[in-house]
Amino acid sequence: MALWGNNDNVGYKLAGTVSLNYSTKTVTGAGTSFGVDGFAQEGDVIRFGWRGTGGTYFGDAAIASIASTISCTIASTDSLSGAAIAATSYWISELPQYTTLDSEWS
Repeated sequence: MALWGNNDNVGYKLAGTVSLNYSTKTVTGAGTSFGVDGFAQEGDVIRFGWRGTGGTYFGDAAIASIASTISCTIASTDSLSGAAIAATSYWISELPQYTTLDSEWS
């Protein structure tokens, strides 16, 4: 059980990838389930990329709104690296939104 929500890692599809348009803050997914029960919801945190060995980590952002199962908008790009995010792995967690701007958490 998570310390601040029900799930440290909310459901996601392993084959799913996401891309980000920095100017509109729109995340477009392939094989994603944004807004579906048990998957990413508004207020959850999306982690772009892989933080472990052999991967590229782009940062975290809070999901501000969900348009469809393949499209959502993030609240801010402030905690992202600025590098292009295209067809990238992602993780969804129920975290306090302040953790996206605190490097201790990301």
